[in-house]
Amino acid sequence: MIKQISIEKFFIYIALIFGCLYVFLLPPFQSVDEASHFYRSYGIISNKLTAENIDGKIGDYLPKSLETVASGYDYLIKNIDAKTDLKKILNSKNIKLDPDKVKFIKFTNTALYSPTCYLTQIPGMYIAKILKTNPLIFLYAGRLSNLIFFSIIVFFAIKNIPFFKMPMMLLALMPMTLSINSALTSDTIIIGLNFLWVSLILKTLYEKKISKLNIVLFMLIAFLLSISKYYFLLIPLIFLLPKSLFKNWKQYILFIFGIAAMATAGILIWQHFTSDLLLSMNGNANANLQLEFIKSYPLNYLAILLKTFIVKTPRIIITMIGVLGWQDTHLDFMTYIAYPILIYMGLKLDKDKFKFTKWQYSIILFDVIFSIISIYTCMYLMWSGVGSGIIYGLNGKYFIPLMIPIFLLFKNKLKYDMKQEEITKLIICLILILILISSDLSILHRFYNITPNLYYKI
Repeated sequence: MIKQISIEKFFIYIALIFGCLYVFLLPPFQSVDEASHFYRSYGIISNKLTAENIDGKIGDYLPKSLETVASGYDYLIKNIDAKTDLKKILNSKNIKLDPDKVKFIKFTNTALYSPTCYLTQIPGMYIAKILKTNPLIFLYAGRLSNLIFFSIIVFFAIKNIPFFKMPMMLLALMPMTLSINSALTSDTIIIGLNFLWVSLILKTLYEKKISKLNIVLFMLIAFLLSISKYYFLLIPLIFLLPKSLFKNWKQYILFIFGIAAMATAGILIWQHFTSDLLLSMNGNANANLQLEFIKSYPLNYLAILLKTFIVKTPRIIITMIGVLGWQDTHLDFMTYIAYPILIYMGLKLDKDKFKFTKWQYSIILFDVIFSIISIYTCMYLMWSGVGSGIIYGLNGKYFIPLMIPIFLLFKNKLKYDMKQEEITKLIICLILILILISSDLSILHRFYNITPNLYYKI
């Protein structure tokens, strides 16, 4: 069976099957910030590409019905004793859109996200708008659209990557990865395009040739990533491509300049459109004062980075594998032990003898360190109190795009020693399916009263 199906095909089958289960099992608005993404997406399909700043409040004038439906599920958020049922969800369909009755709805935390962050869920929601459906259908249409586009993007990423196909598949099918990409989110573009970006770089490096189509794709992805939440962290990996792939130095420099120009353009364009939008993610945070603290006490900040890395890494790994819903639905304890083992087994399955040069290895190492420090610093500026001794707001999902580059750091040292390759693949796939089934049961147990005699506390 394993011999008859490619890893990318196995991925898309499993992603669509279990993704659809996530789409419909997770109650409405029970993924982190899903209501805010819902409001932002509806504004975009209504031709409101930017949010408004009304007396310091960030949001937009949207149909009241959107908030009515979303607020009906607020009682579930981080209240693990609260439950819902199918009847309540179906009753939400009775709330009509009524687009003429509007009110100002706040969504501060998603206001700065450009429309490109929502490219994958907008098609589904736009179809729902054309059909003049109700707000609940908008939600599920957006979820399904996200899942489909995520599955397609990652399918091509896995197909193109010359090695580490199994680890990339396992990263894309982690309960956290698949569940957030089966909900309304801005992460689908970030995770999907970063996987595709890395896979195209490695394919080009492996095949030792670059086509005009690939050059266009590199520039397009660089632009989309930089304009989407300003995520440009893995763009420096373009330096892995050697000058020998090009006819001369001039062509190589033009290529690198083109990538840099597209990334810079993406950042500047969206900054221009959002210059009047204020953003305060945490009442105790003050980005300007925090930045001054870092400049004034750089050694203290290095100590804070190190302390945070030591203290927060276990939580980052757990939330990367999966703490679902509003970070209130833990998985089976064995999942957090088994999943790293599965990824290790997937890495050991790699029998390709490709090796990075010392220069390429240095680029990967620099980019990984730069990316981790950037994510930590971003959270320190936006979420942590000024001068705080530790960084708050860190979540495993922010590090998912970095995992393949991290794995690449061990590529030169990995030794293929699998004697029963097909059996190992089968074991990985079967355990993966069991983990995904278990995660679905966790959602059912958390949100629905199907096991009333079991005491459930996180």
